[in-house]
Amino acid sequence: SAASDVYKRQRMSRFLKNISRIILFIVGLAILLSAASLLLRPKDNSLAAGMPDPSANGIMGEPENTIDLLILGDSESYSSFIPMQLWQEHGITSYCCGTSGQALYYSEEFLHKAFQKQSPKIVILETNALFRDFSFGSSLLYEAGKVFPVFTYHNRWKTLKSSDWSLNVNYTYIDNAKGYQFAAAASPADASGYMEKTDRPATVSRQNRAYLARIKSFCDDNGAQLLLLSTPSTVNWNTARHDSTQALADKLQIPYIDFNTMSDQVSINWSTDTRDQGDHLNYFGAKKVTAALGDYLSDNSLLPSRKDDPEYSDWDTQADAFNQAITAELAKS
Repeated sequence: SAASDVYKRQRMSRFLKNISRIILFIVGLAILLSAASLLLRPKDNSLAAGMPDPSANGIMGEPENTIDLLILGDSESYSSFIPMQLWQEHGITSYCCGTSGQALYYSEEFLHKAFQKQSPKIVILETNALFRDFSFGSSLLYEAGKVFPVFTYHNRWKTLKSSDWSLNVNYTYIDNAKGYQFAAAASPADASGYMEKTDRPATVSRQNRAYLARIKSFCDDNGAQLLLLSTPSTVNWNTARHDSTQALADKLQIPYIDFNTMSDQVSINWSTDTRDQGDHLNYFGAKKVTAALGDYLSDNSLLPSRKDDPEYSDWDTQADAFNQAITAELAKS
């Protein structure tokens, strides 16, 4: 009937109006989030500019295509690898993008950041991150932050400066330590039972396996070799974790080095080489791990030496500054 047709048209009209309102709301919200993201994102990669984890984000200030080795992972990575030692002993240019408690989604973010300006030939993932589980909510917030950085930097509104109103982004901060974080304190570990044999492998969560596969795929697509590496730790590492990591590495065809099982190459003294009872290595333990890594890379001719390349002369200057800082810190301890 005519009345029924009118009623249907009215319902359709109301439906279309509601849909239009929803679309307009979503578009308006997206515009507001985009504008807020442009304002709140740090305009430099320094702590003063509001950049979180400035040591790790120092990778963004490095000259283009100068980093041959990228290191990812949690605090085990930045406590165990000394990039300036690799430079001075082997001429290898490396950067550690390790952060405290780094989940694999954050490792992936640093991987993508690094490849915006760099083309590392080898990417090392310190394996403790494989056993760091995280909630769906945290990973969802991370994904949202990639689209709208306001979700990542929302707290910066409290410390906005006049320079933040400029939309220009210029990453100028360079870390002479290349992401390594120095600690000289010694606190002995109880190494009894460390790396004892077991028949029960540890569990790597499904989401962490998926992220590792994504990281591996990204490295393959960008011409980099992914390498899994376990640094010595009586607190974080054991045979169960070694076995699970080895099985996963074999499945994904990723080379794997476990320095916990290589005491001949890395002779850690658990009385003097850890800063916190076996959780992390101190500077003296890190020197041993870095020396073993440098020998592995050089003996297998995996990375070139840049020592005689004049374009890398600034690395010597930064190495001098790093050595002076280490000497000063050791004098305090």
